[in-house]
Amino acid sequence: MTYAIDQSHSSPNHSPRFGALIRCLVLHATVGGAESSLNWLCSPSSRVSSHYVITKTGAIYQLVPDDQAAWHAGVSFWRGMGSEQIQLSSLGIELENANTGHDPYPQAQLDSCALLCRSKIAAYHIARAYVVRHLDIAIPAGRKTDPAGMAWPGFADRLFDLVPVPLPPTRYKVRASVTAGAIIRSSPHVNGRILGRLRAGDAWQGDKAIGDTVALEGFQTGNTWIVDARDGRSVWASLLEEVR
Repeated sequence: MTYAIDQSHSSPNHSPRFGALIRCLVLHATVGGAESSLNWLCSPSSRVSSHYVITKTGAIYQLVPDDQAAWHAGVSFWRGMGSEQIQLSSLGIELENANTGHDPYPQAQLDSCALLCRSKIAAYHIARAYVVRHLDIAIPAGRKTDPAGMAWPGFADRLFDLVPVPLPPTRYKVRASVTAGAIIRSSPHVNGRILGRLRAGDAWQGDKAIGDTVALEGFQTGNTWIVDARDGRSVWASLLEEVR
């Protein structure tokens, strides 16, 4: 089964991720019909949004690009992450549902949700512990109940049945020609906070990501960075070479 994403609706309610890596999926319920929910989430006056809305028929609408932070989580906390960090590092998915606990989630809707979630889990290496419901992360506890009535945790567990195990991060070392050292930044951006410096021959590991373009004499200009998925620490790729 494949799915298509409708991008006919666009929400202005989002902000930059500032280099944060996507590491969390949050599922919500719309508490209303698809049309009214799409209109509300795309209204500047609502000040709320999500990345995706999935209707009861299984149609998927993308309202905010993945590389932007949608305003969907509100006051929240999960595994050491506060509200701001959750917003910067999560994708929000709304399911059309009355959220009464008795309104069913049709199979077509669940199938589309599973396909979308699996694709994001694989693309961003999201761990099972970070696939959550809005009710799991909202504070104080009990403030939110969505998506009420969804068969959880069985649904989330099954998302990982067909997801390939992510490859381990590629290992690198700082090129011998890097005499001034390689700066470790908090994100793949030249204005990211400096966290340390590597010397020639020092080890690094991570995955390639696109960030700011750097032009440094003696090295090829490039916008590729090697980002440690565990904490987002980044080193400009041109200063590194792969360890084989």
